[in-house]
Amino acid sequence: MAAVPDKTGLTVAYARPRDVLQRLGTDSLDQVEYARAALMSNKARHEHFIAGRALLRHRLSAATANTVQPAEWQFVHGAHGKPAVKPGLPQLHFSISHSDGLIAVAISPVSQLGIDLELVTGARDSSPTVDQLTHREQAWLHQHGEADRWPAFLRLWTAKEAVSKATGLGCGLDFHDIEIQVTAGRARCPGGFLDFDQQTIEAHGATYCFSAACL
Repeated sequence: MAAVPDKTGLTVAYARPRDVLQRLGTDSLDQVEYARAALMSNKARHEHFIAGRALLRHRLSAATANTVQPAEWQFVHGAHGKPAVKPGLPQLHFSISHSDGLIAVAISPVSQLGIDLELVTGARDSSPTVDQLTHREQAWLHQHGEADRWPAFLRLWTAKEAVSKATGLGCGLDFHDIEIQVTAGRARCPGGFLDFDQQTIEAHGATYCFSAACL
């Protein structure tokens, strides 16, 4: 496992699902999480989900110096499905993302946040789908040669996903209403502008594109 402190104070931990399960197990999960996992017939998705929840619970506890134990965390969901810590517990903000063998969990004590992680190397679908991009984003994307277009697309896509999660609107937000300015690290979204950070993660022989946005 690895934890990366962001310049904004955001802490991001990332790990392989199997490493999380071997080190942390799943005893901290609650019945709701077990029930949700039981509905997942895809083995990889099931493993990513339970490992992600275990890692989240342990990272939240670490952020409180273990004054709250991993199994004690309870969660609620906003109107658009954004998960949050239940009132009465330390109000830490968090976001989870996973992609093809890697999980990322971000924690912030002060800011609503969203993260997204996508595999760059060896991706199953490396043809950019541009119908969710604005005209300016498409123009920026087509400045890149064919070999660089997929990584460039993922910079746009992960930023859009991170911003949509940070706002709490998620799938309720039309991606055309988010316009990413990659070089500036800013996104135009309903209500104004939001900054985001991006980095490339090299892990276990694979390359991932990672974006994080905070309100």
